[in-house]
Amino acid sequence: MVPKLDSRPLSGRKLANRYSLSQVARNGLTLAISGEIDIANAEAFTEEVHSLCQGANGHVILDLQDCHFIDSTGIRALVALAQEHRARGRMLELSGVGGEPLRVLGLTGLLDTGLFANGAGHPPDHPAAPGLSPDK
Repeated sequence: MVPKLDSRPLSGRKLANRYSLSQVARNGLTLAISGEIDIANAEAFTEEVHSLCQGANGHVILDLQDCHFIDSTGIRALVALAQEHRARGRMLELSGVGGEPLRVLGLTGLLDTGLFANGAGHPPDHPAAPGLSPDK
């Protein structure tokens, strides 16, 4: 597990949209997502991530350790964000994916497509993630 040092809520309304974003102080830009990403908030989530990623260099990490639910609209938002980053020569990495989000992302096959940096989100024993540590 990665310690969330110097984490600060970015949205002034913690879980007002059933999710919250916090920026985690590490190399590059890491956004920790709490709550859920679904049809009710995917658009607001995408807009907030876009706003926070403006001017970011390198790849962006979305830490889903505290995200407990994601539906197909949330997955579509992650795919669109990853495609936009790739078009700009950056990568989007998913980190700390577990529970229901891992199950849903696994069922879609997205974790095996290479769309997300380093086969991100896989547990260390997943075949598409050799050497990926659980606290990445």
